[in-house]
Amino acid sequence: MYDRNPFTYVEFKLFTLVLHLIHMPLSRAQTITDKSGNPLPDQTPAEGKYLLIAPVHLPPTMGEPSWFQKQSAWEIITTVDHENYRIAWSNISLPKFLLHVDRWQTLSVVNGKTKYETTQVFGGIVAYLVKFFMYEKLVLGFNAQAEGLKKQAEKH
Repeated sequence: MYDRNPFTYVEFKLFTLVLHLIHMPLSRAQTITDKSGNPLPDQTPAEGKYLLIAPVHLPPTMGEPSWFQKQSAWEIITTVDHENYRIAWSNISLPKFLLHVDRWQTLSVVNGKTKYETTQVFGGIVAYLVKFFMYEKLVLGFNAQAEGLKKQAEKH
């Protein structure tokens, strides 16, 4: 089944874990919803579905976060690319002129090893505030998510 694909079974499982949005230190729950925010029976990510990520712990913690550490994100899934092992979503919490956020997660093979990359691009007026107040916490969160994903994949 995977002969034409350079990814091994373990690497395929890693992508499956990304697609199923496993819970990491950065976020405790990621729920596929309808436009009204109601959880859908089918929690499989697909383009056009909505994603509620809450609570988001910034900085990341496995313990109980303080009130200021609890964030949430309301997203729309824009890309689920099984062939190229990519998934992306855009934040829809605020009007785009205030804040526009796109998040990409990608897996690739480099020197026979799986490489996980995540990119988050911020735009709009509020992006300057996010950079000033949240940049370091976001970097810690992305690193914690990558480490959590690696640990989870190595269990399988």
